[in-house]
Amino acid sequence: MDRPALHLAVAACLLLAGCSVLGPDHTREERAVAALADAREAVNDTDTYRFDGDLRVVATADGRTERVEASLNGTVDAAERRMHSTTVREGEAYEAYVVDRTAYRQCGGPMGMDMWGVENVSADDWRMGTPAARQLALLESGSLFHNGTRTLDGREAVLLVGRPTTDALTRYQERRDRSLLGGPSVDDAEVRVWLDPETNRPLRSAVRFAVSQGGNTASATVDMRFADYGADISVDVPVIPDDRTWGTGCPG
Repeated sequence: MDRPALHLAVAACLLLAGCSVLGPDHTREERAVAALADAREAVNDTDTYRFDGDLRVVATADGRTERVEASLNGTVDAAERRMHSTTVREGEAYEAYVVDRTAYRQCGGPMGMDMWGVENVSADDWRMGTPAARQLALLESGSLFHNGTRTLDGREAVLLVGRPTTDALTRYQERRDRSLLGGPSVDDAEVRVWLDPETNRPLRSAVRFAVSQGGNTASATVDMRFADYGADISVDVPVIPDDRTWGTGCPG
């Protein structure tokens, strides 16, 4: 597994944004399924919100341990079909925008040269490309349980706990023609989502999973928080000159 932490970090980052084909169902409590349906409806009925999150990865390969940490924050304006996010890793900040069916991502590294990668957004439902909706989508596959109410940041919240199928996680893709995880097995995956008991909207989510291939192993955690639902916010997209864009996305 070449540079396992880097590959897993990219894969885990996409957990913030989406997944592809889901696997078969397992044990699913009726109460949890109903709460999930209410949460998805609540998100679909909300035009704006803010999100922020943290990613942590620890990977070991060939006797070498690598750690990756990153933070992310952003704004969703579903009414205008716009989304903005900023990812910070090792002190460097990279911005990304989604405008209708077009995604712009600021490229990093020596190959980036202050360029922007431009790609088409293929989701049939634009709202399904937003972080809150796609975190909930992870609970559509595998086991799902209703763990009652918990105290979250001093307020009551309903806790859903899911164990998505391996297929649901390993089929996250960076590009349509290749898997981000490159074939390793995903183990011990767990997704927790805390919901507002009155509005049914997600307040927080936590994804945990491990990856192994041969003697190489890695573990990842992705924590997300959601706030300011329905707030008067907008996404202002900068003018990006054509000579600073790559129509095939960022290299690498």
